[in-house]
Amino acid sequence: MVAPRETEVGGIGWCTTLQTGYNVAAGRPQAATGCAAQKGDVPLPQDAIIKQQDTLVMGSGSTWMGRLSLSVAGEPQSVFAWFSDSLPGASWTLTSSSFSKLSLLTFTKADRMATVQMQGGNFGGNEVLITLAPAVRPAATRP
Repeated sequence: MVAPRETEVGGIGWCTTLQTGYNVAAGRPQAATGCAAQKGDVPLPQDAIIKQQDTLVMGSGSTWMGRLSLSVAGEPQSVFAWFSDSLPGASWTLTSSSFSKLSLLTFTKADRMATVQMQGGNFGGNEVLITLAPAVRPAATRP
C-alpha cells in the first residue's frame, strides 16, 4: 500500500475529493474532484474523501472550528500513523492516543484542541472524524 500524501488545509486553499454517492460496482464511495473553500492548518491525506453531509465547519484559516468527516483508504494502522506523524509537523502537539477498533488521537495548538477519531470501515476504508474546538482552560483559582 502506498501511504497517503498530505494535502494541507491551509495556505492559499485546498483541493481534495468530495463524496458524491456510492459506487456499488467498485464497493466504495463515488468521488468527484473539487476544491473546498475551507482553509486551515490541519494536514489531510491526499486521497481523503470529505463526506459533506456529515461535515460542519465554521470560520476559516487557522481559526476554523467544527467537524470534518472523511473516508480514507488504507490499513487502519497506516492511517493512524499518518495522522499521529503529520499533525505535529503542522505544530499540533499530541496529548493522547489510543489505537484500537475505534482509535482516538488528541492534539492541542494554541487555544484549540483537535480530536481525530477513526474506525475501519467497509471495503478497506477508514471513517475519520476530525473535530476542532476551543481548548478548555481551567478556571483561575480564587485566593
